[in-house]
Amino acid sequence: MKRIMLVVLILLLTVGSLTARPSSVAVGAQLGFAASGVVVDVGLGSLYLQAGIGYPLGIAYIGTVGGADDAFVDVATLTADVSQAFSLSENFDIKVGIGTTAFTNFQPIIFGLAGPVLKGEYWVPNKNFGLTLTLNVPIMAYGYVEDDEIFTGGFVFDAFLPLMGLVTSTVGVLYSF
Repeated sequence: MKRIMLVVLILLLTVGSLTARPSSVAVGAQLGFAASGVVVDVGLGSLYLQAGIGYPLGIAYIGTVGGADDAFVDVATLTADVSQAFSLSENFDIKVGIGTTAFTNFQPIIFGLAGPVLKGEYWVPNKNFGLTLTLNVPIMAYGYVEDDEIFTGGFVFDAFLPLMGLVTSTVGVLYSF
């Protein structure tokens, strides 16, 4: 079974599918409960690398509605994924890959979720922009804390982690140039 999966994976990666995007670099914005911010998507053939930085607007919203005096959470959201593009039509791509959403205060604390990613991209005909939907399915949580020069970290797998995809998934707009 492992050999069959390896052969299928190699075939998928070696078949260079055409993509709907007019160029290999795109920048844009994403909006989601746990990750709202800017993203950069770089194409390397049919493989795409995406990185983003943002703020968890949903958490700040809950604080505001809950009546907190200071609803601003001192946390940044970092997103990254590597995905394989499959062209379904002239203007629509499906991307399948692996990704992560990490939360950090740029101090010695980081917490994140990682797992498969499914992305849909629709590129407006004869234009340089497109709409994107990123669905995350986290299967692993990881963390790292430094306390008095003692490093503590680890990861955990849990059957309920895929439900976190409801708050880590995003919609967005990309502009290619």
